[in-house]
Amino acid sequence: MAAVAAALVLGVSAGAAQAAPAWSVNDPVVSEGDSGTTQVTFTITADNLAVLESDSIDYVTADGTATAGSDYAATSGTATVSGLLGGTATTTVKVNVNGDTTPERDETFALVLSNPSAGTIADGTGQATIVNDDKPHISVSNPHVTEKDGAAVFTVSLDGAAAVTVHYATADGSALAGSDYTGQSGTLSFARSDAAKTVSVPIIDDTTNEGDETFRLQLSNPSGVGSSGNDLSGTATISDDDAVVPLPTSGSSATPATLSDTTAPHVRLSRPRSSRGTIVVSITCPATETLCRGTLTTFSRADRRSKVRRLRHERELGAATFVIAGGRTAVITTRLSSATLRLLRRAGKVSIRSYAVVRDASGNVGTAGVGAVLRRVF
Repeated sequence: MAAVAAALVLGVSAGAAQAAPAWSVNDPVVSEGDSGTTQVTFTITADNLAVLESDSIDYVTADGTATAGSDYAATSGTATVSGLLGGTATTTVKVNVNGDTTPERDETFALVLSNPSAGTIADGTGQATIVNDDKPHISVSNPHVTEKDGAAVFTVSLDGAAAVTVHYATADGSALAGSDYTGQSGTLSFARSDAAKTVSVPIIDDTTNEGDETFRLQLSNPSGVGSSGNDLSGTATISDDDAVVPLPTSGSSATPATLSDTTAPHVRLSRPRSSRGTIVVSITCPATETLCRGTLTTFSRADRRSKVRRLRHERELGAATFVIAGGRTAVITTRLSSATLRLLRRAGKVSIRSYAVVRDASGNVGTAGVGAVLRRVF
């Protein structure tokens, strides 16, 4: 009987050995915590092991939207599994996640498998999600429009991931609901995946020569946000586009300014900076202009030495449109996509340039550009 049992074991082992192991790793989720470290556990699985088979595989962590050092502790090594009876065996890899009290988006990093001692890799990348547990702040943009733009679009933004609701309503300033704009009210609901939502307020066009006017979008009763640090009011500026063209006085050879204006607008740009997933640039329209409208586009400069292959060539990062009254300064925010943010964070230091193409009220076109080095994108 003992000989028969031994032969049976050997037969099972020989049959099982024909199927090579298949390796995979799971996608764990962990809450970051407010301080210290919390461990996230990856489970590495090997299927189709032979009886008494022992195999190993290498692993290493890789940044996603989370960054090694600040968000988690980089880890690498070799994992070993043993199958006494063959079939499936597992082992775990634990990675420390750093806690903080800063609101931010949910972030991810990966555990990547390579170099199995036997078999093939069926699913070699596990993605860990670090769930933000800090209540975010909410803020409202300050749009600048002309009467002919049709609507003022307020952007309501969160600096972290959470389920948030907030009520909004327009409020008169020097602009009046019904004659200058159409009043709006309602409720915004954010899912964890939402970074921003917009509220569009229709602008009423007229032919009356008047000064710039303003109204507000007021937020109230926010739920799910921090108890302080919120910006609950945004102001829209409506630039008048019905300026009167002065006629020449009797006996004068003067020509109305708007008929003789062929000078390109020369706007001033501040150095671009990063803030809450956006590139921020201030644009000043000259006081000699009625208004400046155009597009601000931001590029990364080619860096042949960048560790991120896609940044070794010039890359458009994003664009935003603007309308600014003469003599005024507006802060223009260009929101970056999640994919672009990941590239910039992986690269670390990035050289960028913001480039504005501007048209004035007479149709003259001017350009302006300014560069900066971002040592940290957040």
